[in-house]
Amino acid sequence: MSLWGNNDGKTASGTIAIAANGAVTGTSTAFTTEARVGDYIRAGGEDYLITAIASNTAATTVAGVPGATLSTVSAGASYTLSEKCKYVTTAESTSTNGIHGDPLKVFGVDTTEIGAGTDNIVSISVSNAGSGYASAPTVTISGGGGSSGAGTAVVASNKISSVTVTNTGTGYTSVPTVAVAAPAAVTFNGASAVNDATEEITLSSHPFATGDQVTYADGGGTTITGLTDGGTFFIIKVSANVVKLATTADNAGAGTAINITSGVGTGHTLTGETATAVATLGAGGNTGFHAGWVRRTVGTGGRAGRIQYETLVAASSISGDQSDDIEFRDN
Repeated sequence: MSLWGNNDGKTASGTIAIAANGAVTGTSTAFTTEARVGDYIRAGGEDYLITAIASNTAATTVAGVPGATLSTVSAGASYTLSEKCKYVTTAESTSTNGIHGDPLKVFGVDTTEIGAGTDNIVSISVSNAGSGYASAPTVTISGGGGSSGAGTAVVASNKISSVTVTNTGTGYTSVPTVAVAAPAAVTFNGASAVNDATEEITLSSHPFATGDQVTYADGGGTTITGLTDGGTFFIIKVSANVVKLATTADNAGAGTAINITSGVGTGHTLTGETATAVATLGAGGNTGFHAGWVRRTVGTGGRAGRIQYETLVAASSISGDQSDDIEFRDN
């Protein structure tokens, strides 16, 4: 690996599998001739730093992002090889905002990619993680003058942790709208599930944590006293199938439990908060940076969702073409 490599794509024969300990097993691969220690394997949208090569079909890796947990890759996976600049590997400390130490936020951008891709969706950031997601919801992309954009939501701890772009789409003249489907409602009996003495509601199971926002509906029955049909409340988690409700939330979670009295009907529901997300279009045609190694940062706070690119090392162009085309398209 050179201090500033300029090869963003290398020949990568065969298919691979990556185990939890970083061991790479190749099928019809040629690691000894096509790769070297310090190169990166990209598979499944993640980077893996090669630390050792034992043979054409055996290598060892660590997570490409320093300090991150290494994800496994199933056998038969396609992959690419690239030579990232040393700046993002050993020369800098770990960063969570793309300043350094994170190869997933540093790209080799060639001259073609500089001038293309402004009409594609390159990323989707979660602006509100929502609550109560027991499974991944549907993500719908609309508007913006383009078509075919698609994304898949990732759920962690019953909230939306990220949205992965699965199709960048084409023809977007403005940022499209991203709609994340609402979480599934949890249904309960408004009479038998409510304990008037303890203010508890017993559910068969639930995906809520203390402090989560939920909407209550009486399902056409008699509203539970203390609640309002269509009202917004906050969860106090008692157990995996018991909750209380509060009218406010604070830094510690939810506030004081509401004094409730059972209602009537079997169709009462609690529904978590719907997540929201924002799309970002490609940076092609952007004269704010030069072909070469480019760093991507995502704004936080008042600049949340705003994407900025900075040239780390300018070059006449970059050799090869790594699988970052979802970020920098060739067309």
